[in-house]
Amino acid sequence: MSTDPALIRRLARLRHAASTRAVLIDVAAVLPLAAGLAVLSFSLAGGVPACALLIAATLALIASAIRHARRHDQGWLLHQLDAVCPSFEDSSALALQPEVPSSPLAALQQARIRNRMSALLASAAPDLRAPWPRRRLQGLWLIGLALIGFALLLPSLRAVLPAAVSTATAQQPSGQGTQLAAIRLAITPPAYTALPSRRIDTLDAKLPAGSQIEWQLTLDRDAEGVALSFHDGSRLELARDGESWRSTRVIDAATLYRIELRGAVALADDRGYRLDVIADQPPEIVVREPAQTLTVIHAAQAEWLLSFEAKDDYGLGDAELSLSLAQGAGDQLKVTEQRIKLEGDGDGRSRRYRQRLDLAKLGYAQGDDLIVRLTVADRREPEAQQTVSTSLILRWPADGGSLSEGMEGLVQKVAPAYFRSQRQIIIDSEALLAQQATLSPQRYARDADALGVDQKILRLRYGEFLGEEFENGAPHDDEHQPEKAAPDGLGRAEDVLAEFGHEHNESEAATLMDPETKRLLREALNEMWQAELQLRQAKPGEALPYEYKALTLIKQLQQAERIYLARSGLELPPFDATRRLSGERDGLIDRSRVLDPRSDDGSPLPALLDQLNGAGAVDLAPLLAWVKAHPETADPLGLLADADSLRRQPDCASCRRALAARLWPLLPAPPAAVDARRLPDAAGQAWLDGLSGARP
Repeated sequence: MSTDPALIRRLARLRHAASTRAVLIDVAAVLPLAAGLAVLSFSLAGGVPACALLIAATLALIASAIRHARRHDQGWLLHQLDAVCPSFEDSSALALQPEVPSSPLAALQQARIRNRMSALLASAAPDLRAPWPRRRLQGLWLIGLALIGFALLLPSLRAVLPAAVSTATAQQPSGQGTQLAAIRLAITPPAYTALPSRRIDTLDAKLPAGSQIEWQLTLDRDAEGVALSFHDGSRLELARDGESWRSTRVIDAATLYRIELRGAVALADDRGYRLDVIADQPPEIVVREPAQTLTVIHAAQAEWLLSFEAKDDYGLGDAELSLSLAQGAGDQLKVTEQRIKLEGDGDGRSRRYRQRLDLAKLGYAQGDDLIVRLTVADRREPEAQQTVSTSLILRWPADGGSLSEGMEGLVQKVAPAYFRSQRQIIIDSEALLAQQATLSPQRYARDADALGVDQKILRLRYGEFLGEEFENGAPHDDEHQPEKAAPDGLGRAEDVLAEFGHEHNESEAATLMDPETKRLLREALNEMWQAELQLRQAKPGEALPYEYKALTLIKQLQQAERIYLARSGLELPPFDATRRLSGERDGLIDRSRVLDPRSDDGSPLPALLDQLNGAGAVDLAPLLAWVKAHPETADPLGLLADADSLRRQPDCASCRRALAARLWPLLPAPPAAVDARRLPDAAGQAWLDGLSGARP
């Protein structure tokens, strides 16, 4: 005989009722506390903490419901039935077994319990639900209502308490320092950062650049005026608002400030406070495809795949791909510009840009150069920052010429394609000068610096083509280096070449030029260096003469039709054997001056450190001027704060030590020194005396 379905449904209802009652008890206990704490959090810290607290309470109740559903299972139900119904004779589990026991006695007992259970549940089912904990719930609801009431009265208490404190301390002696009864800083980041506003109760803060700060200060006594004095000399007057003083200011750079009072005793804690600024970084661009900046193809190619990744700290703006197609040579050079807007895939702070260029549609042909750069802006306001990727060049070399019969080597044009854009730099410089009146100083300086980067690329590639290493304006040319002479009759010719020669390339590709061509190349390179120097200083007008001179020299170089790439190494100059063992010292280096003398860079830090290590007064004015002239110094606010502490407390030994510890890493590097020669011991001195012929 199987279990009655009606009996099973009645038992399920008992389990569900018990589980529901347990969940309702938890809700009734958690709800008042969660509501009270949420309202109090909203009043003190805003809506974000309050929402977080409500979400946590909801998750806790969901976990409680799951726990009670698992606890009130069939085993729990049978145990409760045996406890409240003696007539079941602790055999409730036997009644729910689907199989009939093999023992006649057990089968009889099963039938009896089933009948009793069906009759009891049909007439008067027992209540297995937990009772309501009324006293505990009443206490929790009173606590919740008290928290809500306190949160609602908190704004009024904030206005009353400072007045009460001021009244209580009005009779204090005037010699005691003024105290800040309440501090509140409201920080509102720029809208483009999408960061939430926040409120803090300290005078030190770290905030994004361009944030607006509202100071709300309450003093423990009355004052005629309150102002904030900043380390750059500016001041901000605070306006009275009831018992408080408040004002706002936009902070663009890190600063140090102090609170100054009028008509009241100065603050007891009269130290400087820091506002550290988190600068908005420009976007970062990584080129994924192609892997190298110069791609050379030797046959027709239908497409060119480009892939970039960009990210920004607050969000990316517009992205634009600029294409420059250089066609022709010399004065017949034609440059076509084109710009393509890119969307990209990803979120607001990180995106990937992919673009396939149809080369035939662009008119790309053999002998042309296609230069591509990606420009990505961020969302900074009022002026966005832009980052330009490295220039990617796709080159399809033109047909090389052939040498005359009987000549060995290869032939190529003097000026490769990437040297021909000097004219384009001149055009861009003149265009930038024409737009100077319409551009902001920051945008003007940034565009000039970008032109300087292009000029640097040309200069470096020019030096690479010349077979020299040019970097940072320091050319290393073999013609100006002292010659190395090999001993007469020692070694084979190729060994001497390998030991004393200086080749920048493989011997199969070493470039041979006549002295006049090399001179023109070197002069063009120097003019490019001067042009780059002026462009980096945002002076395109002063860079134009150098750019024109470099272009003129390049045009002179183009008068030479060809150069030759020899298949052998460099030729050494003839060795003068007549000077061997002659005692002539012409051209030798003076070994008595192996070190450069120490140069004074005018830094006031060494003298200031000497003053700090002494016992006299310390002149801090040169330090303040030095910090202003070196804004890139690590933690300048900390340096100014320590200097200000020493200025207010000249006899503070710990302030001297703290400032000296900050100055030590900033001292200029000392020049190289030579260790003194160690004096010989007795045996060594006897050996030296024996060499000199002296007798002890």
